[in-house]
Amino acid sequence: RTSLVLLALALCVCCVQAQFFVKLGDEKNKEGGNAVDAAGGGEEDLEARWKSFVRWFRENGGIISSKLTLKERNGRVGCYFKERMRRGETLVSFPRTLRLDEKAALKSQVGHIFRELRDKEVYPDLRVLLYVVYEYKNKDSFWLPYMQVIPRSHKNIMSLTDAELRKLLRRPGCENTHNLGVQMRRTFNKFYNQYKQLVEPNYPGVLSITRDELLWGFNTLVCNGWGTGADGTGDKILVPFSDIPAHRRESAQKASNRGFISAAKEYQAGEELTFDYGLLNDAILAFYGTPTPDCRGLKR
Repeated sequence: RTSLVLLALALCVCCVQAQFFVKLGDEKNKEGGNAVDAAGGGEEDLEARWKSFVRWFRENGGIISSKLTLKERNGRVGCYFKERMRRGETLVSFPRTLRLDEKAALKSQVGHIFRELRDKEVYPDLRVLLYVVYEYKNKDSFWLPYMQVIPRSHKNIMSLTDAELRKLLRRPGCENTHNLGVQMRRTFNKFYNQYKQLVEPNYPGVLSITRDELLWGFNTLVCNGWGTGADGTGDKILVPFSDIPAHRRESAQKASNRGFISAAKEYQAGEELTFDYGLLNDAILAFYGTPTPDCRGLKR
């Protein structure tokens, strides 16, 4: 996740559900992260989505502790403990098969299209982005259980108007966050323009994607993805569950997307599981709309 911050800065460049940026006085919104949208069918729907995800994850070789669940609190959905967990117990073990990246796209039923996009030198990140959106819209997708537990919307810096972004620049300590927002917009516009030129005209129907859908995919890669490319052309990847716990600076749990993660401390029933994704404060505000000590955003 640290590499994504470096990516965003170098590009000239499951989220919290709350009032972002414009009214950033919400004390409920202390952590940033990838929490799932609270929108949906209530607690029963949330529990059903979680159970479906866990079953799918385990059927494909992964392990998720039965002591974990998703809950909505203060308008935000997070990962919580149902019962006490001792230090050293396994939280999750990631299977090698569940990695949503370009390799998965090439092996899919539309793999021939993504091979053509690769030959046309469409940006690698854009290819992954398009595949994520394609699977998100596909009701028969193998990845459906995962798609149902990642954010349905991202109210981050990309949702600000140009006027609001300029206003952010005038706020104390917000210059770096503003610059990151400008860089993210430039990157997204670069992707969108290439989509309109090289993808949309050649693959009507299969890859017919609206600007809003493309923006959702872009935000999903930024907020949930892992990658190493410093110029936007590296390999990006989504790893189920690694992106579900919310971010908290100096959390006992350090984020990972491979191997297994064990409890770094003793957790009590009702306590939230958070990961430290290694994000800088500028990125926390830009990606998730969460106020930081450096920049309170557009708080009134």
